[in-house]
Amino acid sequence: MAKYFVYIKKDYDSKSGLTPLYVRYNYDRTKRTLISTGFSIKYEHWDDKKKCVKRACPEYDEIEVVLNKIYMRLSNILAFANENDLDPTIDFILKELAVEREYEQKQARINLFDLLEKYIVEKTPMVSVDQVKDYKTLRKHLTNFKEYSSQPVTFRNLNMKFYNEFMDYLSNKAVKRDGTVGLLTNSAGKVVRLLKGFVNYQVAKKVIPPVDLKVFKVVEEETDAIALNEKELGTIYNLDLREDKELEEIRDVFIVGCYTGLRYSDLSTLTSDHIDLNMEVISLKQRKVHKAVIIPMIDYVPDILKKYNYELPQISSYKFNERIKEIGQKAKLKQKVEIVRKKGNTRVSNIYEKWQLISSHTCRRSFCTNMYLSGFPAEELMKISGHKSPAAFMRYIKVDNFQAANRLKALRNGLNKVK
Repeated sequence: MAKYFVYIKKDYDSKSGLTPLYVRYNYDRTKRTLISTGFSIKYEHWDDKKKCVKRACPEYDEIEVVLNKIYMRLSNILAFANENDLDPTIDFILKELAVEREYEQKQARINLFDLLEKYIVEKTPMVSVDQVKDYKTLRKHLTNFKEYSSQPVTFRNLNMKFYNEFMDYLSNKAVKRDGTVGLLTNSAGKVVRLLKGFVNYQVAKKVIPPVDLKVFKVVEEETDAIALNEKELGTIYNLDLREDKELEEIRDVFIVGCYTGLRYSDLSTLTSDHIDLNMEVISLKQRKVHKAVIIPMIDYVPDILKKYNYELPQISSYKFNERIKEIGQKAKLKQKVEIVRKKGNTRVSNIYEKWQLISSHTCRRSFCTNMYLSGFPAEELMKISGHKSPAAFMRYIKVDNFQAANRLKALRNGLNKVK
């Protein structure tokens, strides 16, 4: 089966230290060709494990634009070949790449699931690994929904009846990874938002005619996710975990996250290329929103980064979220927390000990909450966290009534001293 991917040769020009960057097209196991991107990079800017250009590469953004263009053209050419029963040989592909033209599909044969598969392929080089997982989750739910729907799952049938049935399926029928049935409100809303994004993308490309999605409401509710205060973080930092290296590494990555506000997708790819020791800052472009941020290295962060020679341990998000709870338990974070969620029209309430709720998301919430409570202005804090709007930022602030009262008291006492 034909496929394509970014590729470099490991030999390079000894004078410039650069190696050409290609897209390799494999017709089959023995027939392949290299398509030039017009770029050459230093080998140190190539991630050999992930087979991609590192974000530290100075021309990363320009390279991504060119790669996405090549990927999209190859995707369109292969779809055209499949539609017209043509053999996508190397000669055929190279000939089509040399000609600028649009490839139209017959409307009657446009299949929502085929386009969704193509959409995932096109988006994969442009978004984070977690985002790709979200697209695949959307595909899973739509595929399973076909057996439940009273009408075919097509672009023509994206109407209010479809929406109501799909929401009922997500809330009461969808099976989650842990085997339980029914998505919570925010999870169902996320699936609908992904579906709308996919459909609007096809409309923008003029693959399908405009679709009215006004009735497709993205339902959501305020989350009760926890944040850890600085005393609790200090307890975690001071745990003696030397007998369990993996647990110690997870603890250290967690603490860095809680004092930088980085998402786990950025934490897991943080390298020395992002660190300016002279300015004592971390400078990177966030993977999820592609926004550049500059974060000061404060509190425990400098010592932890130095401990790992400024290359944080690589830990899968699954392993991280599994074992970080073990660390919270060792720190005896046993405060009772009530979590209330909605599943469809049903209110679901559960009581947990605080350690049971710790996850990679706790890092970002703890950072925003603790820095906000320390008196740092929200407007400036947003520049560090990378939030685009005050509303989005405030959803990360987990301040209870007692903390709010103490914050106001401290601020007023400070004003009175000035007077």
